[in-house]
Amino acid sequence: MDTGILLAYFNEYDAYYSAVKELFDHYIYGTNTSIFLYVNPTIVNEITHLAHDPVKRYLAAHPADQTKFDMTTLNTLQDKITNGVKGLIEDEILYVLDGNEESVIKQIELSKALGSADAVNASIADLFGTSFLTVDKKLAYKMKSVEIELPNIRNVYYTTSQFRDY
Repeated sequence: MDTGILLAYFNEYDAYYSAVKELFDHYIYGTNTSIFLYVNPTIVNEITHLAHDPVKRYLAAHPADQTKFDMTTLNTLQDKITNGVKGLIEDEILYVLDGNEESVIKQIELSKALGSADAVNASIADLFGTSFLTVDKKLAYKMKSVEIELPNIRNVYYTTSQFRDY
């Protein structure tokens, strides 16, 4: 699972909030089938970093709402995001996977095509043979362009801009 999915799920000001919330409501919590979600430490690192400015893109699209967000509101939203991810891990809905030498070599090889953080995420997904879930269509297309180097990734799921809230 990519960073953007978790950021959107816990941040009602994210452009993909409604789409990701619906995904969780119907496919994660709304089914009796066990769905396993995976992240790696790089994704957790990105989440904790990006949670510091959770409304940056929202305010770019809605500048008149600037006054809605004081430091207390921003800190509350930041805590909601980071504690939400922590809760999913503690509740064993979200599992943390880590790489090894093989995945690090693949990460280095893919870094030019995917970018450094996305290369980590893709190489670890490939190592464990998981599917990959993202709100980043460009990333999904980049992964498709190097799919021969990621033979163990079962599927790459992504959404398009038509499902953005703004």
